[in-house]
Amino acid sequence: MSVVARVKKSVWNLGAVCFFIWFGFKAIGYGMDLFDIEGPSLCSYTDVAEFTSPNGKKIAKLGYSDCGATTNWQTGINIVDVETGKVFNGFFGLNGKPDNLEVIWESDIKLTLTNFPIENLLWFNQDYFSGVSVEIKSSMANKSIKQD
Repeated sequence: MSVVARVKKSVWNLGAVCFFIWFGFKAIGYGMDLFDIEGPSLCSYTDVAEFTSPNGKKIAKLGYSDCGATTNWQTGINIVDVETGKVFNGFFGLNGKPDNLEVIWESDIKLTLTNFPIENLLWFNQDYFSGVSVEIKSSMANKSIKQD
């Protein structure tokens, strides 16, 4: 067998091994999703408070996550649909713990977040599939008045 043929065969076999390793991990991942099995996480999540909507159909869960020594805490809001049990997340991200954050249900479908330093806001997204409109309001402490 020539050197070129051996190299081609080795490359082919290496590609097959890589494919089957990748396919095995994908199959394990799909199996875990199918049976709703969660693996270990590097982050820990702490629930701080729950706020029920006026009609009791939605719950806003306030909490923060900690992903280790090299990152800061991140505060977030999850909306839970009580009837279906579905959880909607990713609305709001705040750098640090939710020290003075106020969560107020203005109506059955409108949630207002206020009283936090606006410079700590990491992200803000709307997810209208949750049935809730989330609004952020800056507090007076966030407004700097420049006098000339």
